Amino acid sequence: MSFKTVIPVLAAVLGAGTFAFADPPHPRGNELPPGLAKQGKIPPGHTRKIWGKGQHLPPEYRDVHFQDWERYDLGAAPAGHRWVRVDRDAYLVEVPSGLIAQAMIGVLLD
Repeated sequence: MSFKTVIPVLAAVLGAGTFAFADPPHPRGNELPPGLAKQGKIPPGHTRKIWGKGQHLPPEYRDVHFQDWERYDLGAAPAGHRWVRVDRDAYLVEVPSGLIAQAMIGVLLD
């Protein structure tokens, strides 16, 4: 292969990676498409959010607390804390601030 042939081929190969692709359309804000919202499902390609110890659980999740913590081999919530359910995850949350003291991922039954 000659030098005159190599340069155009190399330029074509290197230039092929520079094309820009448009993002697919997204719902406005945090809204789900209507069909998924009715089913309570996460859109395809999105992962569910998991929080960890030391993070703050968002206020919209703090009200789903449960009392049958013994069923799942969880300890009693200390004063000022409560167990909160998000999907199959249990979070021991400080009531006023939402600070997560303990995160137990995937332990709750449906």
